[in-house]
Amino acid sequence: MFRYLLEIGNFRIPAYGLMIVIGYFTAMHLSSKLAQRKGIEPIYIQSLSVWLIIGLVIGARLWFVAEYWDYFRVNFIEIFKIWEGGMVFYGGFIGGLILGLLYLKIKRLYIPEVLDSIAPGLAVGIAIGRIGCFLNGCCFGKITNCAIGIRFPQRYLPPVYWSHLKRGFIESDSLWSLPVIPTQLISTASLLVIFGILWRIRRKVLFPGFHFSLFIGLYGLHRFVIDYFRYYEGSALVLKFLTLSQAFSILMIMVSIIFIIAGFKSKKAARSRQGY
Repeated sequence: MFRYLLEIGNFRIPAYGLMIVIGYFTAMHLSSKLAQRKGIEPIYIQSLSVWLIIGLVIGARLWFVAEYWDYFRVNFIEIFKIWEGGMVFYGGFIGGLILGLLYLKIKRLYIPEVLDSIAPGLAVGIAIGRIGCFLNGCCFGKITNCAIGIRFPQRYLPPVYWSHLKRGFIESDSLWSLPVIPTQLISTASLLVIFGILWRIRRKVLFPGFHFSLFIGLYGLHRFVIDYFRYYEGSALVLKFLTLSQAFSILMIMVSIIFIIAGFKSKKAARSRQGY
C-alpha cells in the first residue's frame, strides 16, 4: 500500500520498481547456483538474465498496454512509465523466452538444462514482484465483502483507487478504495508453493527440461485460477468468462503436458535402446 518507499524532496523510490529489482537479483543468484551444480558457468546465467529482463520488460509492458488500450490510447506517454507498474507476466514470458533462446543459441548452451536451472528462480522472482504489485495497488482483485478484503488509500492515487473512482463506486473525497481481494498476495503465496515444489525435486532429473516444463504447467494453472478473482477491464477479456491471460494459461498447461509426455517417451525409448 506504499507506492513509494522513500521520498526525499522530488526523489522517490517506487516500491514496485524496487521489488522487481530484488526479485531479479534473487532469481539470478539462485539460478546461477543451480546452474553451477550442473556444470554451467554462472557468468552465462548472469548474461542470460540481462537478455531475459530486457525481453521481459518490453513484452510484459506491451501485453499490459494491449489489455488496457482504451486508457493508453488517450494517455500515450503513460506507456513508457514502467516504474509505476503495469506489466503482465505472459507478455514478459514471451519476450524473455525469445531473447533468452536467442542468447542460448548464440552461446551454444544446452537449452533444456539451462531452463531447468532457472525454473525455481523464476518462481521466487515473480513471487517477490507480486509484492511490488500489492504495494503499488495494481493487479488488484474484485470488490469483496470477505474478511480478506483490503482497502487501498487515496494517497498517490493507486490504480485500484483510480479504478473505483472512475467507475463511480467512491467519491473523489474518499480516503480509501472499496475492499478488494488481495490477488497479489495470493499470487505470491501460490508462487512460493510452486517454488517449494521445484526446489524439493531440484536433484531429480527425470529428463532434461522436466523442471521447466513443470514450472510452466504449474504457473499456467496458478494464473488460470487467480484470474477468476482478479479485476480486469473489458478490453482484457477474450470471452465474457475468459481473460486473455487465462487463454494463454490453457496454452501453457497444454504445452507443459506435451513436453512432459514427450520427455518420458524419449527417456523410455533411450532405455529400450540400451537394453533395460
